[in-house]
Amino acid sequence: MIFENPPTFIWIPVDGAENYTLTVYDGDEIFEQIETRHTYANLTKLLEAKDYSWTVETDTGLLREKMSFSVSEDAIHFERPTAEEVFNSYPVSRPSYIFSESDIQTLLDERKSELEAIRRNVEVAFTRPLPEMPTYHHRPYSYEFKLYFSEHRLYCDRDLIACALLFALTGDEAAGKKGVELLLKICDLNPHGPCSVDGWWDDETGISNIRCLPAAFDMLYPLLSDRLRGYVASIIAIYASQCENKLKKINYEQNPSNSHAGRVPAYLGGAALVLKGAGVVSDETLKSWLSYALDIYCGIFPYYGGNDGSWAEGIFYATSYCKWFLPFFSAVERYTGKSLFNRPFYHRYTNFLLHFCNHKYENFPFCDGYWEKPLSKEWPGFFAQNPYTVYADKFGPELAIKKCKEYSNQDIYYLHLLDLFLPTLKKEKKNLAKEPSDVAVFPDGRFVAMHTDFESNDDICVMARASRFSHDSHRHKDQGSFALFCGGVSLVSPSGYYGIGYGTNHHTKWTNSSKAHNTILVDGMGQENVPILEAVGRILNVDEDNKTAVLDMSTCYPDIEKWQRILKLEDGCLTVNDEIEADKDVEITYCIHTLSQPLADGNKVKVERKGVKMDIIPDNSLSLFEICDKFDVDVNDGQPEEFHVETQTQYHIYYKTKKAKSHLFEVKYIIEK
Repeated sequence: MIFENPPTFIWIPVDGAENYTLTVYDGDEIFEQIETRHTYANLTKLLEAKDYSWTVETDTGLLREKMSFSVSEDAIHFERPTAEEVFNSYPVSRPSYIFSESDIQTLLDERKSELEAIRRNVEVAFTRPLPEMPTYHHRPYSYEFKLYFSEHRLYCDRDLIACALLFALTGDEAAGKKGVELLLKICDLNPHGPCSVDGWWDDETGISNIRCLPAAFDMLYPLLSDRLRGYVASIIAIYASQCENKLKKINYEQNPSNSHAGRVPAYLGGAALVLKGAGVVSDETLKSWLSYALDIYCGIFPYYGGNDGSWAEGIFYATSYCKWFLPFFSAVERYTGKSLFNRPFYHRYTNFLLHFCNHKYENFPFCDGYWEKPLSKEWPGFFAQNPYTVYADKFGPELAIKKCKEYSNQDIYYLHLLDLFLPTLKKEKKNLAKEPSDVAVFPDGRFVAMHTDFESNDDICVMARASRFSHDSHRHKDQGSFALFCGGVSLVSPSGYYGIGYGTNHHTKWTNSSKAHNTILVDGMGQENVPILEAVGRILNVDEDNKTAVLDMSTCYPDIEKWQRILKLEDGCLTVNDEIEADKDVEITYCIHTLSQPLADGNKVKVERKGVKMDIIPDNSLSLFEICDKFDVDVNDGQPEEFHVETQTQYHIYYKTKKAKSHLFEVKYIIEK
């Protein structure tokens, strides 16, 4: 079913093909035909709500079989802005990128708590020296970079932007002076060296710079001399050119699964707008940058964002990766009247947040960063303190608006400052967001959340994942895993950490493993032995009235022909039933992880956390094998002592079956509030 009109069509590249012809049929008649060198194309004509078919032919003569599709009655009319429209409508006056002079009084009236937090941010910035030159590229350990990058984000994304915002909004001269000092110092960090977006070292420092420098330049512009304006603009142009090179080097249009690069087109587009009239880049080049960015954001993006509003890489990455592009999207809409947000994912994104991103919960299961909080020692500020900004005001629903107001009241902001003072955008005439209910199914990202009482303080909630995306990028080998909460208290949780940073031995060998999750092992092995594109899950059925979800992970293990998991939630009890069929006799290990020490009572296990008690009661098919508090790979494994980190102890419960071809067992999780 198509919910966007006119839609984007995407297909797999064919070796040897240089051009493709997309043909859309209305019955036997050609509705529209498009020739392109890309493996995607946007229709230009609006479709009626009915059935169609489409095919693709290569310039080598290979013709794909026709595929049918239907257009929903609720399909959104998505008007795609052109680079020419955006460039011509963008004013040369400053500030214009984050907000314009005419927006300021309204922002001051409406964002009082945010403004007070920004004042506190600036006070912190006053106490800190200017950033130092990076030296991590001289040293043998890559985690020297992580330490520098974490600190650089505080200087750039936090201190610089806070000072620039306060000056632009209130005229605070001290904040402006500090902002200029930071702006120039960050510009002085060689953009061709270790701070490059497209160089020999990790790109995060450069990505922070191209994200923040255009906005800071736009807001601090009155305090810069003509010579300094030219200097800063030229540095921004270097970083922007590197963004373009990076995207073309990885061929992002053909590789949109590269989540790390998904934010870069927004920075390229933002730089193109801010550099208009600066005299350092031709209008033709700026328009080409805008065209490149818009081509991505009007078509293949968001790769990990489904029509249902879910983000397949989990909540931790959703909260940041769905904010990076907000300034660029906002500017495009304010000046052209055409909204890049007017697509099904953005409409429904707050529905996903409401179920999977409740800040009262102890953690946010599935995919990298599930353990993170905004003030985490591992990645401070990366988890968005308020993921609802823009989305709640533009799409609602009412509970999302309430959450946005609640989360906007922060002591200080750590990372996502650029969207705090974006002018409120118009609500879309057609809105796909819905008020939340006790059961939520996200069929694109393939997540399920079931609650006993969604808005109750002692709500019991089970979340589960059976994704069409397998275990690469920031996703783990955790198909079929679930998590269990009561009033936000984590009772059954994934386990593991990054360690000092992404890619440590612990992260790759434990946190990513099936054994670290609430799933199963087959003869002691997890999901890693299956070809990556095959290890996927399905949501077969969700009965909302009886709060029952049926998941299928039959392709996730080499010797398994069938694995279905049924989760049934009742007041005070979660029941999990598993049915497994194998092509030979196999032993199943049933893995459970928790944050408080479990106590064995025969074959039953008791867990108590923050006043909530849980009994884990398996049937006779499962025998308690082990309870331990050790990871197979230590958090600090392989790291020099100076990089060791302290993490919260986690506990691991393992049950086992006897060897058999068929397994059918049930486990009850009984909760006493």
